[in-house]
Amino acid sequence: MTKIFFLLEVLATSIVTVNTFFLRGEEAAIAAGLTVFIAAVPICLWLSKFLVIQFTKRVLKSSGIAVQNSRAIQLLSEVNTVATPLNEFVTTGKFSVTDIIPEGGTDLMLLSYAASVEQDATHELGRAIYKEALGRRLKIQRVAAFSEIPCCGVEAVINDVPVRVGTAEWIKSRGVSVSGLIYDKVRKLAEEGKTPLVVSIGNVSRGIIALKDEVNPEMKSFFSILKRNELETAVLTATNELTAKNLAQRLSVDVLRAALQPEDKAREVQILRAKKQVVAVLGSEQRDMPSLFAGDVSVFLSDKFAEEENKFDGGDEVDFKISEPDKFFTLREIALYAVKLIKINRWVSVLAWLALVGAALTTLLDEPPFPFSPEFAAAGVSATVVLVFMNSMRMLNLRH
Repeated sequence: MTKIFFLLEVLATSIVTVNTFFLRGEEAAIAAGLTVFIAAVPICLWLSKFLVIQFTKRVLKSSGIAVQNSRAIQLLSEVNTVATPLNEFVTTGKFSVTDIIPEGGTDLMLLSYAASVEQDATHELGRAIYKEALGRRLKIQRVAAFSEIPCCGVEAVINDVPVRVGTAEWIKSRGVSVSGLIYDKVRKLAEEGKTPLVVSIGNVSRGIIALKDEVNPEMKSFFSILKRNELETAVLTATNELTAKNLAQRLSVDVLRAALQPEDKAREVQILRAKKQVVAVLGSEQRDMPSLFAGDVSVFLSDKFAEEENKFDGGDEVDFKISEPDKFFTLREIALYAVKLIKINRWVSVLAWLALVGAALTTLLDEPPFPFSPEFAAAGVSATVVLVFMNSMRMLNLRH
């Protein structure tokens, strides 16, 4: 918008200067051209947004919110969907073993084999199984050829025998025989909101170890407030669909997408945007980065997120960093107020611009109805700048 006003300014100044030169001479042309140029300068329009954004960044900083991309402040006010990958932001992040169901062996043997394979795993599920075995003082065997497949499972070799721990579908895809009874139990456990992992030794499934991660108590309230603010909610997870549905019911989520790889989650965010939704993505882990940067606005939740860690694919940065979920509502409220102030500033600036340019164009007349000099134009622009500045400062009165 500022560029358009600047082009109009140049055009109006040229017309007035040339016209006045032929009618009243060089001195009058210079005065008239200068008057129009000063009156039409779009500095107030530029300040309309710039000042509000600067004051908004100060308020956000005092509220414990880090702004990485100030351009996202206005966009945040347009958000109508909040999406989050399933992570410690939504759950407690503390999985615990709830069920050990052996098939053709004992529960301790099943846990021992599973923990041996999981001892080098990086996923929370694997670490929970390993911790459970240590707590029971079970033997952890040496493994070879360890491999971890994200969102599927882990496999290794123990005493020349392949041992796998993972989803039933992945276990079967590795050529392992999975009984119908195992599938039935997996389904039942998933419906209870648990994450069932099948354990296979050799080419036969030997049982199930189920784990559960409780919903973060704060998140039930968080999603309820999102709904009250008429924001649609979406949860993206690698968890199987039945387990995810149980979670979605507890959180009253609008959109659920399960069994997703990190890149799949990013694709789902892009699908939401393709439906004309403005999506804010909240994440709390490095693996959430693809989803975060697929959204319109990215918000990273962490009180210990190092500067060097917020980079992704060539140095991109998240838009905002917050220390706790409720800060999102503070962030959005401030963004909405900022947009309100920007709109007021623009109306003041446009009206003042029209008034000043209209008065300056009277210099085209042989006998102007009133004298309008460069000094008057400068005074009018200065008064408008003061009004815009004072209105922008109202942002500082917003306290949290």
